[in-house]
Amino acid sequence: MHSFNLAAFCSLIALFLSLPVHAISGVHAPVAISLPAFSKECLYYDMEDLSDTLLVGYQVLTGGNFEIDLQIVGPDGDVLAEEKAKKYGDFLLKSFGVGQYSFCFSNSYGTALKKVEITMEKEDNSILDDPNASEEDAIANHAIEEIDRNLNKMTKIMNYLRAREWRNMSTVESTESRLTWLSLLIMGVMVAISVLQALLIQFLFSSRQKNFV
Repeated sequence: MHSFNLAAFCSLIALFLSLPVHAISGVHAPVAISLPAFSKECLYYDMEDLSDTLLVGYQVLTGGNFEIDLQIVGPDGDVLAEEKAKKYGDFLLKSFGVGQYSFCFSNSYGTALKKVEITMEKEDNSILDDPNASEEDAIANHAIEEIDRNLNKMTKIMNYLRAREWRNMSTVESTESRLTWLSLLIMGVMVAISVLQALLIQFLFSSRQKNFV
């Protein structure tokens, strides 16, 4: 059994608090866009350095079959990546040059309005191994990296579960709407059949009375 070293723990916390804020990757709030049927919306991101790496994630929350198209265009106008009929995606985009990148989402499947949630975040490479750093600094840096990785995993899992909940609720609402219209249709058919039966019986009885006369 290893004894708990309170002094070392306090030293680790102190080093953690003394590190610059940019050592932990910033969390960017997701952006939600609405895509009507057969529409296209684009988001733009400026790469400022050739070593930049962009973390891109998107997921369809509501609408029909939850499928969209994605096209990524580089600063020079070349199509870097293209995805068809996807419900979600999560990938790293390496820099193909400094400039503006466009991420265009298209709704070409079905006639339903679709809600898409997109996150874009530049990968943080500021936590580097410094050969001149002390052992305590190295331990603190590795601890921060591990915490950052675990937080990113937890965020991705929570986003995935939330998207599943949105899609399930959308399916339930769509099913309820279809059941409502189906019930109204059945009621209309029953009324029409009842009216036709009454008219047919009235016609038969009136025609027999005329024959006897």
